[in-house]
Amino acid sequence: MSLKVNGQTYSWGDVDVKIPGLVLVVQEISYDDEQDMEESYGKGNRPRGYGKGNYKASGKMSMLRDDYDDVLAYCKAKGVPFYGLEWPSVVVSYANEGERTRIDELKKVVPIKRSHKAAQGDKSLTVDIDLMIVGGIVEDGVEPTK
Repeated sequence: MSLKVNGQTYSWGDVDVKIPGLVLVVQEISYDDEQDMEESYGKGNRPRGYGKGNYKASGKMSMLRDDYDDVLAYCKAKGVPFYGLEWPSVVVSYANEGERTRIDELKKVVPIKRSHKAAQGDKSLTVDIDLMIVGGIVEDGVEPTK
C-alpha cells in the first residue's frame, strides 16, 4: 500500500462512468454491497463459528433531466421499456494524474426505481435511478464473493 503525505486524493473530477450504448454525464453514482453473515452457536454462550447467507448489491445514479432524456431515447431505439433495461456492465473508473486507472465494475445492472423532483428555485432538474446490481460489484479486479 502506498502512503501519501500531503498528496492528492481522488475527487469527483477523477471519476468516469460508462454504460454500454449510452453517453451519459451522471452527477452522482453510489453503490454498495453486503454479505449476510451470522454467528453459529453450540454449547455455551460464545459463537463456535459463522455461516454465510446471501450477497446483495445495489446502487443509485443521479443525472440531469437532459441525460435522462437520452436514456429514454435509448429505450425507444432498442424497443424496450424503461424497467426492461438491463445493462451487462456499468464501469466506474477513477485515477489521479500520472497513476493507473482503478476500475469498479457493476455487473448486470437493472433499474428498479426512478425519482423526479422539480421545485421553485431549482436551477436544474435531476432524476435519480435506483439500481439492482445482480452480478455483483468487482472492485479493482477483486470479486466480492466466490
